[in-house]
Amino acid sequence: MRSILLIDDDPVVRSWASGILRKHGYNVIVAKDGREGIDLAKGQQPDLVITDFQMPGISGIEVLNKLKEMNAALPVIVLTAYGDAKLTIKSIQEGAFDFIEKPINSKELLQTIKNGLSAIELQELEESMGVSIKKKKDENIMVGKTPVMLNIFKNIGRVSNNNINLLITGETGVGKERLARLIHHTGPHSDKPLLLINFNSTDKSELKELFETGVKNGTLLLDEVGSMDLDTQLALLNLIESTNQQTAQGKKPDYRIISIDRSDLIDLSEQGLFLKELLYQLKVFVFEIPPLRERREDIPYILHHLIQQLNPELGKNINHVEDGVVPLLQSHQWPGNIRELKNVLMQAMVLSQSDTLQKKDIKIRGLPLATKEQKEVLKADLRPLADVEKEHIAQTLHLLRWNKQETAAVLGITRPTLNAKIEKYGLKKA
Repeated sequence: MRSILLIDDDPVVRSWASGILRKHGYNVIVAKDGREGIDLAKGQQPDLVITDFQMPGISGIEVLNKLKEMNAALPVIVLTAYGDAKLTIKSIQEGAFDFIEKPINSKELLQTIKNGLSAIELQELEESMGVSIKKKKDENIMVGKTPVMLNIFKNIGRVSNNNINLLITGETGVGKERLARLIHHTGPHSDKPLLLINFNSTDKSELKELFETGVKNGTLLLDEVGSMDLDTQLALLNLIESTNQQTAQGKKPDYRIISIDRSDLIDLSEQGLFLKELLYQLKVFVFEIPPLRERREDIPYILHHLIQQLNPELGKNINHVEDGVVPLLQSHQWPGNIRELKNVLMQAMVLSQSDTLQKKDIKIRGLPLATKEQKEVLKADLRPLADVEKEHIAQTLHLLRWNKQETAAVLGITRPTLNAKIEKYGLKKA
């Protein structure tokens, strides 16, 4: 019979979880805090540990670290009621086998335990066969509590502490660059340079020279990687192969490559527009970020995060959301994803005259008008598209204090395109 150590300061959780585990044939050892849990782990040597994160005295992360010092192979599952991306990543980085959010789902709990014990059984089988096992540590903020986003956060923890190359895919505006930066800042390269290259706006000769010269350390973040011409692709492939040769010779290059594109590059490769050898080198691990319309349950959390982020930028102090705002936002398809949501929210916050975000200030393109009278009002105010674009660009530049890099990112265009539109419309900094 496998034994499980359950550490939680909540007596209700202890009673409920231990009852379920015993019902399914496990020997359950119960501890009411971290210190007691560590002592019991030393004496009774459980096969798996479940620990709460938020406890008085010693936190779940501290318990995790102590348990890993005692037995690096011990599967530890961390429980939390807070659904925080940073915490998820931190737990996995510190060696947690998995991460479960409260309120606990019994099926998820039992399946996670089964997975953890299966990993132990596989390890024991390999050791009994004389197989040498090398232990390895599992290794700006994104927001989300849907299963797909929690899985992304877990995978960040698993890959961020090594140098494997990553490919991040997803529609425009889903947060691909944000995810790349999160991986950089939670990994071993966080104190080293993050070099961002956009293949639509960087001079090709400079790129080729960079790849031929080599990358010293840090993270090389390649945006719109599918836009590379074949010469640049060859230069990048040579850089990667040179790095692989150094690794084979016992040298350890201290950098990684994170690539970003709207597709997974397979179509380009099949059309002969992207080198297959380079594709295999770049997509060692792939993150696919779902569009916002496929995770509408995350909108309330994203909304809260964006309001906190935009309040100081816009000189606002909005801390309430009117009833009806969230359902309205969840009813939209969001073709521009989080970037579009941020733009809509920014406009609403500018219009707001109180500390409450009101439904009347939410202006979303594509939502039907409620009455014929409203349609007539809108029709009387119709303007040429160029006038609307000019006003929107001017407003965004003003709100971001003419920071062109941030403005281009918010508008979803390149810096050269923004400069061309500023010149076209004769916009000037006030």
